[in-house]
Amino acid sequence: MAYTIIKAKRIVSGDGLDIQEGYLVLKDGLVEKVADMDDGEVKSLFAQEDTEIIIEDEMTIIPGMLDIHTHGAMGVDFIDVDEEKMKKVSQRFLMEGVTGFCTSTMVLKREKEKELLKKFGELPELFTPRWLGVHLEGPHMNEKYHAMMDPRYLRKPSVEELVENVELTNHRLRMVTMAPELEGAKEFIEACVEHDVKVMLAHSNATSKQTTEALRWGVSGFTHLYNAMSQHTHRNPGMVTAALLDDNTFKELIVDGYHIDEDVIKLTYKILGKDQIILITDAMPGKGLGDGEYEFGKLPCIIKDNKAFEKTSGRIAGSTLGMNDAMRNVMAFTGCSLSDAVVMACVNPAKLLKLDDRYGSLSKDKVADFVMMDDQMNVFATYIDARCVYRKSYE
Repeated sequence: MAYTIIKAKRIVSGDGLDIQEGYLVLKDGLVEKVADMDDGEVKSLFAQEDTEIIIEDEMTIIPGMLDIHTHGAMGVDFIDVDEEKMKKVSQRFLMEGVTGFCTSTMVLKREKEKELLKKFGELPELFTPRWLGVHLEGPHMNEKYHAMMDPRYLRKPSVEELVENVELTNHRLRMVTMAPELEGAKEFIEACVEHDVKVMLAHSNATSKQTTEALRWGVSGFTHLYNAMSQHTHRNPGMVTAALLDDNTFKELIVDGYHIDEDVIKLTYKILGKDQIILITDAMPGKGLGDGEYEFGKLPCIIKDNKAFEKTSGRIAGSTLGMNDAMRNVMAFTGCSLSDAVVMACVNPAKLLKLDDRYGSLSKDKVADFVMMDDQMNVFATYIDARCVYRKSYE
């Protein structure tokens, strides 16, 4: 097939390149090259008759973002899914530059959970953006930190249940969030590793020492760091302390300015750096619909001024963030570069899920999933497999 060359104002590749005025070269749905304006090889391609040339002089190109922790949007809650609902929510994700996502669940009665996981297992694999699999948030949680999860259905880790879940989802179970202090946690985590399911820690009252011990069993990271877990205190250090001390796992952050204070985000970035942080939305089903009343996990919730709260208790009920919002915010709060934000939103989630051989950066021979945006992180176009699947309307 012929080459496609896109000329852009700036290209941030995710693998170290940040080029002012350059070319993204594509072939057969893959990235061929990211190059500056003086690249002779690219210039020679311009002379080929079948080369497609696209000029985007006002746009910055970055890899497609991966949201590995979202509960839905546009009125769709991932505890109740079918093919049409997945298509509906997918269009919203494309608008914010997401090219891949995991569907995150809530704690349900076991029979309802099995029905849901079976539905996931029966879904077609192909969605736009890419559906990367299921994130089972719970039910193995500490009741003290159940947050929005229904405490009636919390239960101890079970290897038998894990194996059944893997089968029900047709091996699409990618991540599990759990509390490591629960009885049976070690055996459960080791079984997750055996079945290639990533274990994330949260909804936990574990001490720092308990958490550090669990990391040795094969834990991959921490779900929404700081939220719904034991905190960093100077006499009774908890899960947050262990997370900040550890250099070998990923830490999710909800960077909306109210799940975590801006100064704490800044400090966390200073401690962990770009290579351990994963930006997520933890979005709730009302995202994209504006202020109003919605359900999240069957609980009545209110969105006001882009903040979501449970109607009865007033507790935070997920976010209304877009992934491009999360990138914009982390740059504003920490002063980090766009290159660092790309690592946190694109590269690291791909690494966590062991998909970085295909996605997460604009390296040679990786899949050509990318986003065009302006300097304010507003998304103007989203590409998957080098095809434009979303373009902002100017009407």
